[in-house]
Formats: sequence, structure tokens, C-alpha cells
Amino acid sequence: MAKTFLVAIETQKVKSYLFASPFMRETRGASLLLDMLNRKKTEELLKKEFPGAENIYLGGGSGRIEFCSREDAESFKNKLLDMYRQETENARIAVQVVEQKPGELFTDAVSRAVELCRKSKFSSFEGKSVTGGRWIRPCSSCGRQPAMKVYHEFGKHLLCHSCLKKRNEVNKLYADTKPGEGLTPRPLAPKEKLKKRYGNDFIFTTLSEYIEGELFLPQDFDDIGACSSPANYMGFIYADGDRMGEHVKKLGKKFRNDANAKEAYKLFSKITDKATRHAAIEAVLSIVGIQHKNINGKTRPYLPAEFIMAGGDDLMLVVPAHHALDVAVRFMELFQEKTKYLANENSDLSLHKVFPQGLTASAGVVIAHRQYPASELMTMAGELMKMAKKKAADLAKQGIITSALDFIVLSEASSEPPKERRDEEYTSTSASGKTIILTERPYTVLECKKRLQWIRDAQKSGAPKTKIKALYPVIFKQQMVAQYEALSIKERLKKTGNLPEDSPLNELFTELNAFPYRDKGNGVWTTPLSEIAELYDFIKP
Repeated sequence: MAKTFLVAIETQKVKSYLFASPFMRETRGASLLLDMLNRKKTEELLKKEFPGAENIYLGGGSGRIEFCSREDAESFKNKLLDMYRQETENARIAVQVVEQKPGELFTDAVSRAVELCRKSKFSSFEGKSVTGGRWIRPCSSCGRQPAMKVYHEFGKHLLCHSCLKKRNEVNKLYADTKPGEGLTPRPLAPKEKLKKRYGNDFIFTTLSEYIEGELFLPQDFDDIGACSSPANYMGFIYADGDRMGEHVKKLGKKFRNDANAKEAYKLFSKITDKATRHAAIEAVLSIVGIQHKNINGKTRPYLPAEFIMAGGDDLMLVVPAHHALDVAVRFMELFQEKTKYLANENSDLSLHKVFPQGLTASAGVVIAHRQYPASELMTMAGELMKMAKKKAADLAKQGIITSALDFIVLSEASSEPPKERRDEEYTSTSASGKTIILTERPYTVLECKKRLQWIRDAQKSGAPKTKIKALYPVIFKQQMVAQYEALSIKERLKKTGNLPEDSPLNELFTELNAFPYRDKGNGVWTTPLSEIAELYDFIKP
């Protein structure tokens, strides 16, 4: 058997590169550069210098390529690292070469290579920060690297090499303007131009396929906040496919022949990538929708959303705050539907038998003020996503295949990780030994849809918001005190006629059989009142 060498590529330290600058223009430019390098330029390098290599998959910040010789694999690795260094200055990728062992399944070799990428400590080539000095001024965007050039757009900026590359790249995303129209704002480039520069499997190329005519995008997070209700808030969504490692192992067990295993892995990767992009765009268009905004003195079609990352099985998205949970729920529904459909559509390899119900994705959602650092929102959304994934994994062990999501509304600055906050502030033990959990998050998709519908029904019925919010501080008190004060509020609602028997509020209060708690059995009490109070202002009819 001829030796084969697998090269695995994984983008690392994504947060530090995407959010090195607090400005959306640099974040968008960073995302464009990473996607183009991963999807297009890596493939061009392979075709030009390594025509004998087999491109198994490129996309979503990762890659799997097979070579017949270690020399070629190592040469490709070095050229790829050099290309990323030259094109981005400081983006970080891990590239590992592994030899497939005799008798080793292809999928096992992939898993081994990916694990080596994750453990890699030697792929960094970040520049050293320079923040001041007599002759050197720091970049006015990221503040980390020395400024190298004055850039005149949205004001005067002194940009470092890295931010300059990001800014130059983001400008190529837009359509050319006529003389005298200025540089900004500009509509998204036409579909043909996007395909030529970035290829077909690119989030903005995919977006252009859904759009007839021109489309304008937000230029900063402030623009998204301006479209939110309440104003000046935004929703940060971070979603990721569930149990992908398990699915790859299932492919290895089903396809013992390497050739079939590679084809199955290729198809599996393409299905998840396509489903992520299309589900994200359809969710945003159906929930947020194309709006109309006065731009350059004319009413123009406008989409207040930012696709920070959409590819592979990863999604990072910013939308107006009041749309965030609906978009997240719709994305997860569509992702599962599309992976199921695409697996059935490509039935030659019988992938639909490997995941007959489709693939699921879990999400973390953070609703915060538009000025909150996006890098911190990503961290918190990632923590929430992990908690949601755990719920989805626990349910999968019971044979229940579903997506899950967790969320938080930040009314003030907070550096405490969501899990620690839940453990410290939302979990306590009563005098009688009961475990009291002041939330019912994470939710499955169905649970979240029901909760959002309940809030809308309560709003429609005229449920007094002040009383619902008055319950929020009450539930954080000791159990006996909380129950006494909550029942007092409930009685006042009855006396004032604000708690009719057929009202959504009364139905909820009846559900909470240890009001304001729900007795879950086994000595555990929970309550959904914390999330209801947090979300109430951010859910609209």
C-alpha cells in the first residue's frame, strides 16, 4: 500500500484576529481575508504547485488535503504558512502533517491530525505590539501595531499593515461607484464580481444569490444598534454544529474503504458548509428582512446584519437585539432541515442513513449595548454555546435529537463567565435542602419557541410589565421570603383584575407549582421568571 500523508489546517486564535480592532470595517475585512485564503488561495496554491495532491475539503477555516509524499506535504505546509503571513501579517493557523498508518481508517487519521492542530503551540507568527515611542505612533484602529500609513475613509486613520490589509480587502467587497459619488457607503458588489474574487462558496456570494438588485450593508455596529428596539442594542449569535466528531467516527465505521470514506467525508463537509451559509442567510432575511434606509439622499434596500463568520459548521452573526433569538431559532431549524435534505439528495453514499434526522447545531446568544466590545460578546456567546451543546448532547444520549441554545441579556458591563455567574448567582440551596436554580436555560429549539410565543401572548393580553419585572429581584431572595413576596404580587394582580383565569400570565403562574418556582422533582426547583424578565423588552410582536 502506498504511503499517504494527510495535511490538516485549522485557523486558530480567530477572536484575536477578527476583533483586534473594535471597528466593524476591520472585523469584516479580517473575515473576508480568512475566508478567501482558506477557500480560494489555498486551492490555487495546490493547483499551481502540487497538482498531484487531493483536495478533500477546504472551508470554514479548516482544510484536509492528501499527499503522496512527506516532502510535498511539508513543502505545502511551509508555503501555506508563508502565504498567510504575507496576506494577513498576523492571522494564525495550525498546519499538521500526519502519515496514515497501515490499517488506519481515513477518518481516524483525520481526527488524529485535527487533534494535533488543536494542541499545536508553534503556528503563531503574530507581530509584537508597539504602542508608542518618540518616532512611532500606534495604529488608530487596533492600537497594537505601529501605524504605517494614513488612510482617509470615515475620517483620518493611521493604520498598521494588518489593519490596512483588512480595510483594503473590505473595500473590494463593494460595488464600484461613479465619479463624484464618494467611497462610502457603497452597495454590495454584484454576484458575478463576488464569484470571480471569492468563489461560489462564500457567505456574501451566497447572499447575493438571494438578492435582486443592489443591497447596502451596515458600516458599523452602531448601524445595527440603530435598527434595534430598544435602540442601541445588538444581538451576538455564535452557533456550531453538534457532535461533529462523533459523526466523522460514524462515517469511518460505515465506510471502511478509504476511497469511499474520503468521498463521504468530502460530501459531509460540503453539506454542513452549504447548510450553514444558506440557513444563516434565510434566517436573517426571513426574520430581520430587507429594510429601506435613506442613503446618499435616496431610499435604498438595507440589511442591518453582519455575517462575521459563516462556513463549515460555524456561524457568528450580529443582528438587531429584538431579532436575535428568533434568528438563532430559525437558523437552527433550517440547518437541521437542510442537512437532512442534502444528505437525502446525495443518496449514492447513503449519508442519510448516518444522520437520518439531519445534523443539529447549538447556539449562544448575547444581547448587549452596541458599544460592548464584540470580542467579549464572542467569548460569552461561546460559553453559552458550550452549555447549550451539553444539553443537546445529554438529550442525544436519550435518543432525542434536537438543537439547543442559551442566552443572556447584559444590562451592564460584566466580565464574569456565564457559567460561573449561573453557578454563583442563579443556584442556591434552601434551608430545607432543595436545590434552587433561578433559570430554565439552556432551552431546546421547541422550548425556546414556546417561551418566545408566551412572551408575545402575554404582551398582547396586556400583562403588566412592571409586575413581571418586579418578580425578578424577588426570586433572588431566600426561598421563604421569595415565595411570600411573589405570592403577594400575585394576589395584587388578582385584586386589580390583571390576572384573569384565561390569561397567559395565570397559566404560567399555575404551571409554577411552588410559585414562583417549578418543582422538578428530586429536590430541584427551577423558575423561568429570570429569562422572561430579561427578555420582555427585547421580544416584539
